[in-house]
Amino acid sequence: MDFQAVTDELKTWTKARVMPGFSVALLTGKTVQTAVSGEAQWFPQPAPLQPHMLYDVASLTKVIGTTTVFLQAWDQGLVSPDMPLHRFLPDFPHTTTFRQALTHTSGLEGYIPHRNALPAPALKQALMTQLTVTEEVDRQVVYRDVNLLLVGWALEQVYHQPIQTLITRQVIQPLALPQATFQPDSQQCVPTTYSPAVGLRQGVVHDPKSAILGKHSGAAGLFASLADLVTFTEYFFGNRQSASWPAHAVDLTQDWTKHHLGRSLGWDLRRDGQGRLWLYHTGYTGTFWLIQPDDQLALVVLTNRVHPQPNPAFLARRDALIARFLSDFKTMPAV
Repeated sequence: MDFQAVTDELKTWTKARVMPGFSVALLTGKTVQTAVSGEAQWFPQPAPLQPHMLYDVASLTKVIGTTTVFLQAWDQGLVSPDMPLHRFLPDFPHTTTFRQALTHTSGLEGYIPHRNALPAPALKQALMTQLTVTEEVDRQVVYRDVNLLLVGWALEQVYHQPIQTLITRQVIQPLALPQATFQPDSQQCVPTTYSPAVGLRQGVVHDPKSAILGKHSGAAGLFASLADLVTFTEYFFGNRQSASWPAHAVDLTQDWTKHHLGRSLGWDLRRDGQGRLWLYHTGYTGTFWLIQPDDQLALVVLTNRVHPQPNPAFLARRDALIARFLSDFKTMPAV
């Protein structure tokens, strides 16, 4: 599946009004192909999608930011995958390790009444103390934001700074990501939701927990452009160099779960037609990202499928595109 085929497929989504528009990049070695198509928004009035606009990348924050800061701390000998989180979070009552949280095999679950109405300190304390560990621990991958929130709070104790400050100072700035930020100019952002009662959400994080937690959320909150994700990907390829790029990033293309459940640290894993493992992650707002570091291949797709309201039809189309993309690599030579 070449770049034109990917772009043509994404254009059918905009024609079907699955999302207003998209920005896409295909990386093969040092070659980068990009396209921007469609609109930035439909409501309250249409607006064009411009190159270099910022997207609320949602859970891609987890892998660009929090996972990378964890790998840096591991490089420095400050943490390790099997270290328990309660070593840094004494109020956290479980033996959950960084590995379990980063692979979403922690088994943590629970219901917090009126969660989205709590102020930040109360929400953090509730997520820290009111969840239980189920029989799913180490036996099932159950993706939950709280896992990376906990990792972020532990890293805050390691470095004595809010997690979003850490991501800015240890990832965004030293890796020279050109536009990524937690404090965007709203006019530069692709909008997310719209309703007549609430208005247009633009430049404000979509995820309600992260909106409450602010600088203490390592699960979402980052706004980034296509160029930011391309730049970040190029560090995986070795096409860019920085002392801040974690040495342990080379360990990501392996299964870090106890029972081979298909998750790396922070990242999901997908296998292509040649049997190669790809790093994979999605964001609720309509973002998804595939990276094969060894053979220098990657696909980045940014959309705002939550405009004007979340469109569930996007998910099946995304999953079908990913399956087709990976399957087609069985006939493509490695770069």
